[in-house]
Amino acid sequence: MYYDVQKSAERIRDLRTGSNLTQSEAAERMGFSLSGYRKLEQAQNGGSIDSLIMVADYYHISLDYLVFGEERDYITSLSVGLTDSQKRVVRATIASLIQNIKKFS
Repeated sequence: MYYDVQKSAERIRDLRTGSNLTQSEAAERMGFSLSGYRKLEQAQNGGSIDSLIMVADYYHISLDYLVFGEERDYITSLSVGLTDSQKRVVRATIASLIQNIKKFS
């Protein structure tokens, strides 16, 4: 798996046009210079991690989607090497944590 700058730029452009923003509006809202934003969207250079984080944060998407075009299941990837019993404990702990967060929010 690698960072395809062109495809990432297409996703950024699609996110912007899907939000009915001009390049100027998107750049301003995310804190980019217009020329910097254009370079990112036109794949003239790969985005720095800071730039990609700014875009992902603005559109409420993951960096995985922005860079690779897909969401990844972190819980599954983190549980590689655990026994089935250990995986059940992890899932139950996460489910309990989510319930508590919702309860006290």
